[in-house]
Amino acid sequence: MSLRSSLPVRPAVVLALLCAFVWSPSALLGEEFVVQNDSIVDFGTAVIVGDFVEGEMAGARLASPCNGTLVAVQILWLEGSPGHGESLENAIHIYDGTSFPTPGTELETLVGPVMTPGYWNEFRYLDEAQVFPLEVPVTEGQEITIALEFFNPTSVGTGGPSIVRDVDGCQDGRNVLGGNLGMGWDWYNFCMLLAGDVAIRMVIDCDGVTGACCRAIGSCVEEQEEEDCQEFGDEWHEGLTCGEITCIPSGACCRMGGCLQLIEQSTCEGPLEGVYAGNGTNCVDSVCVEGACCDIYGDCTEVFEVECGDDFQGPGTTCEPNLCEQPQGACCFGTFCQSGQTEDDCVGAAGEWVGPFTDCGPPNPCEETPDCPWDLSGNGIVDPVDVGIVKQYYGCAVGTGDPVCDQSDLSGNGDVDPVDVGVVKQHYGPCP
Repeated sequence: MSLRSSLPVRPAVVLALLCAFVWSPSALLGEEFVVQNDSIVDFGTAVIVGDFVEGEMAGARLASPCNGTLVAVQILWLEGSPGHGESLENAIHIYDGTSFPTPGTELETLVGPVMTPGYWNEFRYLDEAQVFPLEVPVTEGQEITIALEFFNPTSVGTGGPSIVRDVDGCQDGRNVLGGNLGMGWDWYNFCMLLAGDVAIRMVIDCDGVTGACCRAIGSCVEEQEEEDCQEFGDEWHEGLTCGEITCIPSGACCRMGGCLQLIEQSTCEGPLEGVYAGNGTNCVDSVCVEGACCDIYGDCTEVFEVECGDDFQGPGTTCEPNLCEQPQGACCFGTFCQSGQTEDDCVGAAGEWVGPFTDCGPPNPCEETPDCPWDLSGNGIVDPVDVGIVKQYYGCAVGTGDPVCDQSDLSGNGDVDPVDVGVVKQHYGPCP
């Protein structure tokens, strides 16, 4: 099998169609920069360089302008007369260019590049399927030597395709030739033979300047580029670390008739006399639009979401009609008890509702009980004073000898808790 057929084929991205020696360079992409020695410009002149034989290499020594990554190689490939078609060459070699003309360590190899005449041929991948990108880390000022290894002999005299050079002089230390000039294989300063710089370029994706990024929630992220610190409320501090700054959280401040953005909590609740919607909140999210708020007893109030401790129905909802799910409890029909009834269902069926979250026991709440067990204070009225007593005994050990604790378990569930508060509220008023 020939060498040509055994090489994997790496297609190039062709950048600019040329007419004779006229070309147009590719545009910079984002933070990418094209690094070049040659001075070829739109509608300028370039000279085809030859003649090369199989295995010889020609290249350019280029300096990185920044810390970043080498992500592409560009080679201008021209033909003297049309019709030669694509050329499958041996390889593109990327070397550490610290030394000259002999390069240093090979950093990456692109095998089997396909060169299309009349174009800047750009190579960004290591494989034919274009899955593995070309990524060579570089530092500012680092010298890189990029050389094309030929497979096909070039013949300038017959109009064949090859690499090109500019016409305004050859920069010493910037152009290399690898081959046998009658003295054995070696690397040479190509300016001994050229009157211009070889049109081989590299594309560097430069790292951006980093800094600390303060989030609106008060957190800090290290080593962020400015474009990555753009969420709502973010503040970028160029060149600083999180240890050198203080990130103060902010959020939406709800005031009568409006909403203020990115306000610190102390300012919102102090001088502005507003309601703070929480760290990182945004007025665009309608956090300062009141809505219906449901508590566990089915009562509804219209407040901001941050003020709703239970179930918020959404910005702009109202309590008319009441959207809140009503609690269930025991319903008495004489001494018969039915569990799982809402107050409306129980009263509508001519029953007597025991209260929210109650059940039929035992003990049966529909059997005779003291005349007014809900009047824990003994003042003859079931009122907030009795609610206060229940709350005072939250979590006490029922059945261990404290009579007030036992009496406070009005639901009979064996625990003094908010359910018993609901029972008291259901019986507000004078004792019978």
